[in-house]
Amino acid sequence: MKWQGTNNQLENWATVFPISKVELRRLASRRAARELLQNLMAGKADAYEAYRSLYGLWCSNNAAVQELRSLFRMDGIEPDGRLSVTEEFRGQVLSLAMQSLAQLLD
Repeated sequence: MKWQGTNNQLENWATVFPISKVELRRLASRRAARELLQNLMAGKADAYEAYRSLYGLWCSNNAAVQELRSLFRMDGIEPDGRLSVTEEFRGQVLSLAMQSLAQLLD
């Protein structure tokens, strides 16, 4: 079952149907990742800023967003270190974001 509502609706849904805080957090993390990836693909988000935000989600709840793993395993890129934001970096991020988004939507 995929959750497509807002965070407020998610919280309301959780009060009607018993759901653990862990599951609620997992659903919220996946929704946030989908939104970031969709904004990145639509050109509404900067590659570097979206990458950093996705990395923040990964660090806080990577069990919920395993689909993002490839973004943080790029050769020569240390996500928690200094990054050179080149066209090559942007291209890699967009390519991997597209793959990750497809997996998150499954």
